Amino acid sequence: MTATRGLRCAIRVHRCVSRGLACALALSAACVAQAQAGLTPFNPPEGRVIVTERSDFSRYEDGRYVGHAYREARLDLSLTRTAEGLARYSGEALVLEETMRDERAVARRLDEAVPVEFTAGPDGTLRFSVDRGYPILRGVPTSPPEDVAIGGRWTGYGSVVVRPRPGHSATRVRVLVEYEYRGPTNYAGRAAEAIRARYAVRYDGRDPSGDPDMSGATGGRTVDIVIDAEDGSTLFIRETIDESYTYRTYPTVRLKGFILHFHRGSLPGDRDRVVATITGAPLSSPSSAPPSASAGATGTPSAGATGTPSASAGATGTPTARASPGSSAPGSSAPGTGVPVPGGAVTASPSPASQPGGAFELARGERGVVMLLYDLRFVADGDELLASERGRLDAIAEALGRLPDRTFLVEGHTADLGKPAGQYELSERRARRIVDELAARGIPENRFVYRGLGADRPIAPNDSEANRARNRRVEITILD
Repeated sequence: MTATRGLRCAIRVHRCVSRGLACALALSAACVAQAQAGLTPFNPPEGRVIVTERSDFSRYEDGRYVGHAYREARLDLSLTRTAEGLARYSGEALVLEETMRDERAVARRLDEAVPVEFTAGPDGTLRFSVDRGYPILRGVPTSPPEDVAIGGRWTGYGSVVVRPRPGHSATRVRVLVEYEYRGPTNYAGRAAEAIRARYAVRYDGRDPSGDPDMSGATGGRTVDIVIDAEDGSTLFIRETIDESYTYRTYPTVRLKGFILHFHRGSLPGDRDRVVATITGAPLSSPSSAPPSASAGATGTPSAGATGTPSASAGATGTPTARASPGSSAPGSSAPGTGVPVPGGAVTASPSPASQPGGAFELARGERGVVMLLYDLRFVADGDELLASERGRLDAIAEALGRLPDRTFLVEGHTADLGKPAGQYELSERRARRIVDELAARGIPENRFVYRGLGADRPIAPNDSEANRARNRRVEITILD
């Protein structure tokens, strides 16, 4: 996740040579001055860092092909600086269940959300205060000890996290990585630099938190790394792997395939653009004094005394906006919510079949903009939607269809009635039903992740039918 100013300086010298000796000498002098002051690792800007890890393997057990394994995790991290100059990363990883076949074209069930917290030192050393196995690639790329030109090589230590047996403990393996600078390239329209890396994977059972049944690992990886040419931040990593893992009481597992790591930071104003795109209306300027808000761990809007969500769903403190057939004057409340909306309510395109209170409401959550679908009418104790909901789903699908490059997390919630096990099962079936309905309306199914949360996260007291209707909802988060 790091690169050095020294590497960037050397790259610029290389480019500058073609412009003339004076340019190269001037930059070289600057590099020498920097080197005399001590090479320091690149310090990425503070803010959010989003990393998507996708593993795609052919799986063999005792030499027999048993299927295709696909695993994905999405890390949403906040980067801050400590007083000691350490980079502190904290957030969570959304982990999708591993499948034994290629399900990239279908919706995926969310397996778990796990906390992530660690610091990175100037030398790239990572120290975890919370370690549930993510990220799975650590300390890569490592900074070169001195300026390097194209073809220059250096080495550094890192670690990889492996979980060859789904459902078992993650195991950490330290690796010595050999790097080579390959030269300028481009990535998604941005000027970038390419690095090639290689390392062997050898495990001797020394991870006390790892799978206790794993006795060894052999194999290696070839790694292609792309970093930003201007700030040295990681943009993309592809690991090509062929590794075998041995166990004391389990068949030998061989994984052959690749792991992709996509890195990006949150763009300023991105959520405002999402809201404007969904609603089909521009946003007004935020008010200087947004209403107070509180949020749970997932950014779900908190309930007020009447069961109406209060303004914010996360760290931003930004209030909800309601998408409804009507509009409000600037500075007024969102229709039906009684919650002030800065600059007036944001309205959606009118839909004749929308519910009286609007097809959905919007809030800003910790993971992105949240579309709140209250009191969806299902068959009692089932996941079949009543025919009266068709127009509402049409409006929701039309709004989400304006975001062709986003992933949607669909979470089902129930009122607190009946046994918890039944609540979880019903809420998951209903979340899956919404995915199916929206996919039938033209949104690619592989852009959905879903799960059921039962009655664990109410937004209103469970003391009246009106409040239970608020809790009986589906939330769709447009992930940042």
